[in-house]
Amino acid sequence: MRFAILLFGFVQIFTINSFAQCSEQDETRALLIGDSWAFFMGVDGTLNEVFERWGHSNVKFYTNVEVAVNGARTTDFLEPNMQTEIRNIINNTPDIDVVHLSIAGNDVLGQWDVNFTQAELDDLVDEVYGQTDSIIRFLKTLKPGIKVVFSGYVYPNFEEVLVDNNPLGNAHPFYGTWSGMGFPSFLQINTILNDFSELIEDYAAADPQVEFFKVPGLLQYTFGQTTPLAVAPGGSYPPFTQSLPFGDPSYPSPQNSMRDYFGITRDCFHLSPQGYRDLISYHTQKFYHKFFMDDQYLFNESNFSGSVSNLQNTSNELKIGQESGEIYQMLIDFNTNDLMWSEVEAAELFLQIENISGNNPLNTELEIGIVTGSFGSSRDLDPADWNAATEWFNAPCVFGNTNDIGRWVRIKIPADAVNAIPANAPCQLLIQSTNTSDGFIRFNNTSDPDFSPVLNIKFDENYVGIKAQDIASNITVFPNPSEDYIYLKSEPKILSVLVLNLLGQEILEIKNSENINISGLTAGNYYLRIETKKGFAMKSFIKK
Repeated sequence: MRFAILLFGFVQIFTINSFAQCSEQDETRALLIGDSWAFFMGVDGTLNEVFERWGHSNVKFYTNVEVAVNGARTTDFLEPNMQTEIRNIINNTPDIDVVHLSIAGNDVLGQWDVNFTQAELDDLVDEVYGQTDSIIRFLKTLKPGIKVVFSGYVYPNFEEVLVDNNPLGNAHPFYGTWSGMGFPSFLQINTILNDFSELIEDYAAADPQVEFFKVPGLLQYTFGQTTPLAVAPGGSYPPFTQSLPFGDPSYPSPQNSMRDYFGITRDCFHLSPQGYRDLISYHTQKFYHKFFMDDQYLFNESNFSGSVSNLQNTSNELKIGQESGEIYQMLIDFNTNDLMWSEVEAAELFLQIENISGNNPLNTELEIGIVTGSFGSSRDLDPADWNAATEWFNAPCVFGNTNDIGRWVRIKIPADAVNAIPANAPCQLLIQSTNTSDGFIRFNNTSDPDFSPVLNIKFDENYVGIKAQDIASNITVFPNPSEDYIYLKSEPKILSVLVLNLLGQEILEIKNSENINISGLTAGNYYLRIETKKGFAMKSFIKK
């Protein structure tokens, strides 16, 4: 499907401005390549904007119109000139360790027709699948251990856009595309997309260097159909009510999630800037956020974390600042018994903003205290934690937009405080603001691994282990999805496995086994917290 859209010029490195109390060195870590979806994400600067929203304002991506090409098909990325261009980019940008790949949509949908026999469809899918495999194999040769994130697609919206209030009629740039497919219904075209997505999901599950997150119904979930669909089946539904990953395949992605076509009509396949942000936000939630951590990351122990106040009140809310004269300190607990190395060189705290009221205390100087064990007599929150003896360290650096609910901030632990992080005991962090005016900020204190506070650890130069994400890349979970058993294949020996639900609650514990019986679980998404001889890793699986 070679879409007729305008080129807007050369796209290179995209950056956005973000609030930061300290300067930092940018790293170009991601290469964006593929078809028109990659092109538009490059134009919009989507990856940088989303990375910054998740606290990674130092991480940048690279692309250009030679490798993010309107109308590109899989065969284009098997051409010697294209592969030479990609190889040169990787060689000249040594920090790149992940390729975000958007490809195959023009092949699968562009060559398909509703009148295809099953044999014709199978032949088409086999051909595109083989070409996609060849592209990924080439990308894996460019740098040892490089990750490939296959972007995937969400549902298009041909029928509603082209039938309802389309001032261009048959002259709409996508009318010929829809006609060429034989005017498929929403369900017909979405079924083709979903079937191919499941093939790629199985492919990625068997290759630790490939990541794929199947969410074709994502924009149904995030946008909702807030006005009745203008064509059959009609009806509406509010945001955040459709179930992922598929939503309702008999519906399209909402029309307002499609790209505006010069104020005249809507695109049928390409997303609005917010649509692409939602897509990459999901990828970041499930992969990039943890991938961009350093040597090891730890989740907070939410049951021991919260806030204490000068009025001797405690709460499980992560809150700093003051409200009506009550001053709050934020206490965050981490089980640093799990550290893989004793010498910590640097540490950063990632927190998601949940609420802001009055004068934001993050816009003034912070102070941080760290203690081995606990501030009080136990790790439990206690009013006495307010007066606990600690050495206060001034002015940790804060990166990210600190004034936007839902965003993440990254707090760099001061160098002189890093030495207080232990490797053989739990530790607690106490953070307070020097702001004397009324105002507070509250952070997410969930145990959900996707949104939990995270302590990012970088070890000293003598550390010879492997990163948590590298441990994960050497662990394969198969089959995935599965109905009864999943099996783990791991290079480092597996010591134990915890099965967690999406809230981070423990469901099963398995010792010294790589075979897990999941037949008793309800259908849905789960996490595996895997302890190996080289450290901990997180993986996910789907129970059918």
